[in-house]
Amino acid sequence: MSMIRMSNIHKYFGSLHVLKGVSLEVNKGEIVSIIGPSGSGKSTLLRCMNQLEKIDGGMLEIEGMLVEAAGDVGVKVTAAHQDIRATYRKMGMVFQSFNLFPHMTALGNVIEAPMVVNKMAKDAAVASAEKQLEKVGLLEKKDAYPSKLSGGQKQRVAIARALAMNPEIMLFDEPTSALDPELVGEVLNVIKKLAQEHMTMLIVTHEMGFAREISDRVIFMDNGEILEDCCPKEFFENPRHPRIKTFLEKML
Repeated sequence: MSMIRMSNIHKYFGSLHVLKGVSLEVNKGEIVSIIGPSGSGKSTLLRCMNQLEKIDGGMLEIEGMLVEAAGDVGVKVTAAHQDIRATYRKMGMVFQSFNLFPHMTALGNVIEAPMVVNKMAKDAAVASAEKQLEKVGLLEKKDAYPSKLSGGQKQRVAIARALAMNPEIMLFDEPTSALDPELVGEVLNVIKKLAQEHMTMLIVTHEMGFAREISDRVIFMDNGEILEDCCPKEFFENPRHPRIKTFLEKML
């Protein structure tokens, strides 16, 4: 089943054409790594998926529902606003910077959205949050404030916070890029655990070994376009596009 379908997506920031007709389909349970040089449009693609950025052209469907259409596509969004919002709640996102509330404990950060957005009772939210903190290996840090956590621990709390909303799709925007090298592994291990549970995931990453190990597909973006979309073995061992060969020679 198709979880996400993007058709001919365009995005501009002023006169800068950041996404140039990108089309992408992601099926349920698929793990897709998105790699490419800085400024290629990778993060913008994720941000368009969950409406942090509005598209300027093309169509976006989530679980078969048309949630956004822009430009000359010949269709209009007809779904009710509340149905679209409910669909977007099925999508969790983890950013480069952890964006934790500094005045809340780890537990407080994780229970906030389920209580405020989903109107969950506090007891139920705490039970769910403790389960997610245990999943990311941080239950013993539930009463710690972000200032007392390492970068890797903060990012794992951010993952627990996203998981507390029971998403069906997880988007990771370079989740390890702000971390010291020795802390990267603990975050990647949490993502690997989610992969074993067949969570649908799109991961923007510069960790080539991780992308090779975990992905069902690897997408290479450059200058706002997808140049390659194939299995990891083919991508890393037999890249077709000369731009990809140059990129991999620098990264590996």
